[in-house]
Amino acid sequence: MSQEFYEQWERDGISPFFPVIEANDGNLVTTDRHRDLTMFGSCDYLGLSQHPALKAAAVNAIERFGTNTYGAQLLCGHTRLHHDIEAKLSALSPLSSAILFPSGMAANLAVITRMAGKDDVIINDRTDHVSIFMGSQLSGAEVRTFPHSNMAKLESLLRRSTEKRRRIIIVDGLYSADGDYAPLDEIAALAQKHDARIVVDEAHSFGVVGPNGLGVAEHFGVLDQVDAVVATFSKALGSVGGFVLTRRELERELRYMAPSYTSSRGSAPAVAGATLASLTHLERHGARLRADLAANVELVLTRLRAAGVEIGATRSQIVPIMVRDERKTVDVANWLMEQGIFTAAFVYPHVPLNAGRLRVGLTAGHSTEECERLVELVVKAKSEFDF
Repeated sequence: MSQEFYEQWERDGISPFFPVIEANDGNLVTTDRHRDLTMFGSCDYLGLSQHPALKAAAVNAIERFGTNTYGAQLLCGHTRLHHDIEAKLSALSPLSSAILFPSGMAANLAVITRMAGKDDVIINDRTDHVSIFMGSQLSGAEVRTFPHSNMAKLESLLRRSTEKRRRIIIVDGLYSADGDYAPLDEIAALAQKHDARIVVDEAHSFGVVGPNGLGVAEHFGVLDQVDAVVATFSKALGSVGGFVLTRRELERELRYMAPSYTSSRGSAPAVAGATLASLTHLERHGARLRADLAANVELVLTRLRAAGVEIGATRSQIVPIMVRDERKTVDVANWLMEQGIFTAAFVYPHVPLNAGRLRVGLTAGHSTEECERLVELVVKAKSEFDF
C-alpha cells in the first residue's frame, strides 16, 4: 500500500482525508461535505479551543502586539506573553526551566540534537512519534529501538551500550495511536540502574494526566527523575506551539544553541495570548475538567469493551476503534460521518499495515448523550461492516 491508494480513494470520491472545515460551534463542525458533525476526531481533550476566554485573549493579543512578532525570540520576538507563559510553566514542575518552541516537533528536534551526539546512543520505543526519530537521526548518535513498552528488551539494550558516553531513553508518555501509557516507573528504575537519561514526549498527556495534569511522568511519581519533558499546547491546552520543561543547564543551551529555536519565530501573538489564557484557566478549573474527561473515558471504554469492540490497551481519552483492513476503515469512517459522527481514520503508513483504526478523541466537553450516541453508532458499525 502506498500513496496511490490515497489518491485512488480521492478519485473514487470516498477519501475521508483533508475535509475542509467550514465552521466550528462547540462540539459541532460543518465541512464541505457534511453539516453538524459531532467532533470525535480531535485532540482538543479539555474542549478549550472553543472557550470564550481563549478567543478573547487571542483578540486582545493582536490589539497589543499585532499579527506577528518582529523576529526570532533570540532577537526581538520574545514578547511579554511568551515571557509569562514560560514563567507559569517553570513554576509548575520540579524541572524548573521552560522554553517555548513553534511546535512540538521543533521542540523534539532541539532537545534530542542538543542532548545526544556521535558518542552516544538513543534508545527509542518503536511506536514513538516520528519527530523523535527525526531528531534521533539528526543527532548523529547511534539509534536503537525496543518493541513497544518491552522493558526486558530495553534493559538488554542498556546493558549492551555501556561503552557509550550517554544512554538516552526516549518515549511518548501517552501513545497517540494506541492510547496507552509508557511504563515510566519501570523506565525510571532502569535509567537509574544503568545511568541513563530520560526524555518524555507528553504531547497527548500534558494537561490531562497526573494529579496536576503534568503528564504520565507525574502520574507515576517520577517527574523529578526525567531529564526533559517535551509537550505541546495544541492538544489539551487548546492552542498551538511546543515547549520543553527541563533543568536550567539544558534550557540555557537550547535557548542559545538550538536552531529550531534561534532560527525560528515563536508563536504569533494571538496564539501566545490564547496559550496564556489557557494556562490561567487550568489553574482554576483543571481538576474539574480532568474529572469530566475521566468520566467520559470510563463510560465509553466500559461500554465499547462490553459490546466486544476491539480497542486495545487504551486507558485514556484516545480510543482506537480497530477495524484492521485499510479500505474498510475508510468505509466505516465515511459511514459514521453520514450518521453525524466525525472520527479520524488512521491507516498505513501512519499505523502498521492491517492495523487500520478510527481514532476517537474524547474531550471534557462531550456530553453523556454525545458519548452514548458514539458508542451506539460504533456498535452498529461493527455489525454492519463486520470488524
